[in-house]
Amino acid sequence: MRKKLILTAALAGLLILTAAALPASAQPGLDTRPVRLIIDFGYVNLFAYPKWISLGPEIEFRLGRLITFNPEAAVWFRQNAGSSVRVVPGATVNLRFRHFFFGGGASGRVSDWKTMAGGWLVPKVQAGYFTGPGRLTLSLYYLSTAKDVAAALTLGFGIGRRAREPED
Repeated sequence: MRKKLILTAALAGLLILTAAALPASAQPGLDTRPVRLIIDFGYVNLFAYPKWISLGPEIEFRLGRLITFNPEAAVWFRQNAGSSVRVVPGATVNLRFRHFFFGGGASGRVSDWKTMAGGWLVPKVQAGYFTGPGRLTLSLYYLSTAKDVAAALTLGFGIGRRAREPED
């Protein structure tokens, strides 16, 4: 029953985002570059242990006015005892509405999540805010159920020229 509820809520959210895409496409574009490099610095697993500090590049491919595809490869450094380093690949697809974006994708599973997450990929949803060349992102990694969630807060900095500001 719980899985059906989660699936229904996810489908309803996707339907709402899809319905919002047409009015959002009438907004003036902020950035017309088809490819952008972003350097991410983040803090993973905000509410539980072990905590990780992440650092790595992300490439943003604009697939139109509203949709971006973002592959990434981050290096995660464990913050507490038993320090270790992991390379964690991932990718997301985002819907962008002016300065805000929402998306979902998958990330590689780290060994600490082995007991909670099955398989080598972990589903991920994220939401964020662009401000000039910077970006603030909150990501949720769903390990097995809605109660086994790891949260991450990431600051991203775009490399290259600034994005165009909208004309009012």
